[in-house]
Amino acid sequence: MLDFFKLNDLAARLEHAFGGRVCPMSFTPEQTDPFVLCVHHRHSFWSLDPIRPIFRLLLPEGFPAHPHRGFETVTYVLKGALAHRDSTGVKQVYGADCVQWMTAGFGMLHEEMWQTADVQHELYQIWVNLPAHAKLNAPAIQMLGQGDFEALDRIPVHSETGCEVRVLSGDWHGHSSPVRTSSPVNILHATVQPGATFTHELPADFTCIVYVRKGEAVVHGNSASTAVPTFSTAFLARGGEVVEISCAEDAREPADFLMLAGQPLREPVVASGSMVMNSDIQIQQAYSDYQRGLFGIPWDHKLSDDEWKSSLRKIQR
Repeated sequence: MLDFFKLNDLAARLEHAFGGRVCPMSFTPEQTDPFVLCVHHRHSFWSLDPIRPIFRLLLPEGFPAHPHRGFETVTYVLKGALAHRDSTGVKQVYGADCVQWMTAGFGMLHEEMWQTADVQHELYQIWVNLPAHAKLNAPAIQMLGQGDFEALDRIPVHSETGCEVRVLSGDWHGHSSPVRTSSPVNILHATVQPGATFTHELPADFTCIVYVRKGEAVVHGNSASTAVPTFSTAFLARGGEVVEISCAEDAREPADFLMLAGQPLREPVVASGSMVMNSDIQIQQAYSDYQRGLFGIPWDHKLSDDEWKSSLRKIQR
């Protein structure tokens, strides 16, 4: 009905101004290995939003302390900022053009709270599975970007022939990310101008997923081409060596998309809540360890930094 009345653009603008949109992509291990989850967050914290006070009574603006084990979270901020605190004592506030690559490993707690001084927020969070041998490694964080944290470097950005590509991990056309990954993983954010074509060579066995943030991306296959509209996901068949994605010459705007590519681990995957392991028994052990306090003890997100640090010190005694 919205298409009939040509109100899609208006609906999207209103949605973004009042609350926002969360686009979770449903992944299955057989199809998306090593990727477990990808969510596109768009939120608005407009002070005059009449619904916001009601939501604040029910839910905090962010994600209070919660546990993870057995995988990595990749948080890529496009607009706004997040404040991160975790059970290892790390605090980071990071915003646009920053990537946090957090290895949960053996287990940790962290909170992610929106910095609501910024009205508009947008980010991706991706869950990348860890190989079985690395699932109980020590927690660690790698950062790309600028802020009040130690970073490896800025996100590498390369432009050529109507394409601008940010290399979050892996490489593209000779430009590499400094992020160290536990298995071969290539995450790219590309913007393709009308009439231009993005190309990327991948090993034939790699998983490849494309999510369109803005515009329309045309994915070219061996026998046909498929137009992928905004807020849609394409799962590319394995076996192709060169990925080609274009933006039509008569398009009203560039195609802006996220590409997730990686070598499948080909290991059993059991995901439950915030844990990703290889068996039900391991999942049960993860939650048992969490309940015993081996990941740390959850803290109230309203604590000041000094109070939060004090709570961690009490646990460590």
